[in-house]
Amino acid sequence: MLNIIKKIKNEEGSSTIEFLGILPLVFIVLMIMWQLIVSVQAVIVAQSAANEAAKVYSVTENSSEAEAAASKIVSAGGSYLTFQGASGMNAKDFTATVNVNIDFVFLPEKLFANNQAPSYSFSSTASGKVIKNEIEG
Repeated sequence: MLNIIKKIKNEEGSSTIEFLGILPLVFIVLMIMWQLIVSVQAVIVAQSAANEAAKVYSVTENSSEAEAAASKIVSAGGSYLTFQGASGMNAKDFTATVNVNIDFVFLPEKLFANNQAPSYSFSSTASGKVIKNEIEG
């Protein structure tokens, strides 16, 4: 009987059990932090794309060129970021809006229909004016 009580009170190996119990929580916290970092970087890229679209439109007054410039910036941002379009560039005073989708990076695509991971949308804007280049003679 005394031998059984000694074995029950023996704490050998308890740190291993505690480590294995906390390990899933550590992984979840790391995944959330990684998604936060990816999201912040995606917001910065989207804002950069909106600024670039506004800059191109203010000089060229061509909305398709501005949209192409924004698309190029977003495509360089990473595979988790998808360009959804640019709008609002159709007047002398304008607000360029760039729409992107940001994928959830840790959800496997195999679990979802059409092998497409879920994502959330984000829009960024930049305002400006068209620069007129008139030569007076």
